[in-house]
Amino acid sequence: MVDATVMAATGRPEIGAAWRTLVQPSDVVGIKVAAAPGAMGGTHPAVARAIARGLRAAGIPPERIVVWDRNRDDLRAAGYREGDPDFRLAWIDPATGYDRQAMITAPVLGRLIWGDSKFGDRAGSRLEDILSTGDQLSSTSFFATILSRTVTKVVNAPSLSDNFMCGLNGALANMALGNVDNWRRFVREPNFGNPYIAEIYADPMIRDKVVLTVMDALALQFAGGPFPNPNFVREAFTIYTSRDPVAIDATAVRVIDEYRAANKLPLIAPVAGHIETAAAMGLGNSDPQVIQMIRVGSTQRVW
Repeated sequence: MVDATVMAATGRPEIGAAWRTLVQPSDVVGIKVAAAPGAMGGTHPAVARAIARGLRAAGIPPERIVVWDRNRDDLRAAGYREGDPDFRLAWIDPATGYDRQAMITAPVLGRLIWGDSKFGDRAGSRLEDILSTGDQLSSTSFFATILSRTVTKVVNAPSLSDNFMCGLNGALANMALGNVDNWRRFVREPNFGNPYIAEIYADPMIRDKVVLTVMDALALQFAGGPFPNPNFVREAFTIYTSRDPVAIDATAVRVIDEYRAANKLPLIAPVAGHIETAAAMGLGNSDPQVIQMIRVGSTQRVW
């Protein structure tokens, strides 16, 4: 399924040739998965492995293919294991995994917790940014070193899952929230990630490196995300592949909201405003009248 959608998206009849339109043998290619929703709702290892094998067919050796997410425990719970013959497995170390030279600033403060790069480091902190309770506040985030220094190209491989903080745990959120520390400040009410998710994705660190999005919709999670909740997981048997992350997310919102409406749950579209903002910023298309859906085989879809 992955091979079929990648070949259709690139217009090439052979999988190695398809990937060579996107990457070069000299690249270090990262596959950013979404492991937090767990073994059922997250990106399945078989999907990541299929992407890696396609990259290998394009001439990229397994030591130059990196599958990663933020937390090692999430990766293991989702079924990923170190020593896979098709790729290297990596995660973001809380102490050393963020690049202090790759900074994001935004006019919103966040309370630092364990796992943030500068948690416990009060050197240079302003007095007003240290609460009387001892909590640290910061308006700064840092990109993961894997993204900033290790990989030269990225295949974004989110799963089809909701996110109670920003509506959708999709292509935009997987790259934007999943690769920075002090990220919780971006998804607080009343903005729910808008416009910050779109603005982070638009940074050249992400926008210039992501060459393709392959969304794992073999199963979808329509509530409880981005954490595991098997009660809200349904089989969908679909792979969505596109060079346009906004088109994938816009379609994903409509799919999830069909399930939520049928189960009398509030729709996610009203809190997923970052998708329309991303479209307005030129990151892709969100209009269903503009998105071209091409069915490959029986269930796979690409744009």
